[in-house]
Amino acid sequence: MPRADLPRIRVGFPWWLRPFVMRGVDGITIGRRIYVVRHDEILLRHEIAHVQQIARAGFIRFYWTYVIEYFRNRRRGMSRHDAYRNISFEREAVAAEKRGIDI
Repeated sequence: MPRADLPRIRVGFPWWLRPFVMRGVDGITIGRRIYVVRHDEILLRHEIAHVQQIARAGFIRFYWTYVIEYFRNRRRGMSRHDAYRNISFEREAVAAEKRGIDI
């Protein structure tokens, strides 16, 4: 029996999410659900870090902070890519790619 607190991973985006996924996005985490374009250890480490961040911050606070930081970064003149990479949750997830994740 799967543990309820573990993330659920699915390769491929569900039909209802596809219209919102920007080109070049390899993975999205929504709560404990992870959608990825391929099974890749580094990508999964990154997305699992987001699951842990959501558990720590709370669902609404995580996404609110994520969006606010992105738009603040854009307002400061950063490109879309740089604004995304400079979100605090993204910097933490990129660090998790390198060190691994404790589940």
